[in-house]
Amino acid sequence: MRCSARSLAARAVVSLLSEVPFASALVYSPRGQSEESKRSRERLRDPLKRGDVMLMQLLAERLRSFLLRSVQPDIVEEFLGSDVVLVPVPRSAPLTTQDALWPARVLSEALVRGGMGERVLPCLVRAEAVSKSAFAGSGERPGPRRHYETMRVARELLDSPARITIVDDVVTKGATLIAAASRVQEAFPRSVVRAFALVRTMGLVAEIANIGEPCRGLITYDGSRADRQP
Repeated sequence: MRCSARSLAARAVVSLLSEVPFASALVYSPRGQSEESKRSRERLRDPLKRGDVMLMQLLAERLRSFLLRSVQPDIVEEFLGSDVVLVPVPRSAPLTTQDALWPARVLSEALVRGGMGERVLPCLVRAEAVSKSAFAGSGERPGPRRHYETMRVARELLDSPARITIVDDVVTKGATLIAAASRVQEAFPRSVVRAFALVRTMGLVAEIANIGEPCRGLITYDGSRADRQP
């Protein structure tokens, strides 16, 4: 029996998680004019948008000690513990070659080398291209449903890891992360799935006081939009 496009779309919405726990370590201000806000764009956002591999590796090397000294030291154990499998978020378009740059995978591998995570499982792939959120206007970014529909899991394990963390370099509202977490949770229903982003956008805050500001919270999905708190 064939399913209509409408029924398939409805099934996709139902399959998305309503929430996923997330953590991040650093922040950047999209519009702030203080020295720290400008520095956050020049030293974090802009290089990460360019896929600066050396910066990601350097930040990952220093991340563990920074988090353990912070007000949120439990982020390391809960999201990046030694038994946690890291699943990198796929790029906005399918990879065309094996050596193509995959920022989230570079970051995940650097985290494991730094003692944060058991191993990297690059099982989440992009089956169809979507607009890059980093270069799209706020009303033009793909939503959770679109991200979900264009992702697939290439199942590589017979047994589910006990804990999985979805990894990305930057999170704004969290549409990509909650879609990725939903796909991975489907493939590994017995696993505890969380999300981690190296940097989070502080679009609703006029200025930031410090680039280094670890947090933990929730990304939620209400059936149409994703939201991130904090």
